[in-house]
Amino acid sequence: MNRTHHIIFLFLLCMPFISNSHAAAKRYVVENPQIKMVIIPRTAQQMAAFYEGREFPTNAINATKSACFFTIGIHNKSPSILWLDTRNWSLTTTSQPLALLSRSEWRKRWKALGLEQRFQSTFRWTLLPSQLDFQPDEREGGNITIARTETPFTLTARFATGAKKKGKPLTIVFKELRCSKDPAP
Repeated sequence: MNRTHHIIFLFLLCMPFISNSHAAAKRYVVENPQIKMVIIPRTAQQMAAFYEGREFPTNAINATKSACFFTIGIHNKSPSILWLDTRNWSLTTTSQPLALLSRSEWRKRWKALGLEQRFQSTFRWTLLPSQLDFQPDEREGGNITIARTETPFTLTARFATGAKKKGKPLTIVFKELRCSKDPAP
C-alpha cells in the first residue's frame, strides 16, 4: 500500500469512535522537536464495529476480541530520516515483557479460521508497518496489537536516525498504557 493510503487510513481511524455509552478514547502523546507520537487504545467493541463495517465474518471479528488494539500515529518533525522498526520496541509490565502480535501471527490465526484473502488484506492494511523510513515531515499510522491483558505496561519505542541509520538514536517512552475496556452495558 502506498503512503497516501496510510495517511488517509490514519485520518479515518484516529477520528474518535464515539457511541452513546462512552466518550472519545484516551490519547497518549509524546512530542518533541524530532517526533510527535500518539497512541490511542481501542476497545474490542470499537474494533469489532470497524471490521463489521467491512463485512468481516463473525468468527474473524470474535478473533480480534482476544487482542488489544492501539492506534499509533507518528510524525517525523526532524530534518532527517527516522527509521521505524517495531523489532526495536519493547513492551514491559513490572514483572514481564509483552510481545506485539506480528503480521505472521495474525496470518496463522486467519489461516486457521479459513478467512478469505480479501479480509486478510483489509486487516493487514490497518496495521502499522513493522518497518518504515520516515522522511522529514512525513506522517504514518496504523494499529499495533498485543494479547489482551489487564496489566498496565510501558512501551519503549526506539528509532534509528539519519540517512544510513548512523544518527543519534531516538527513544520514546509511554508509561501506564492499558488495554481499553468496553463500557459496561
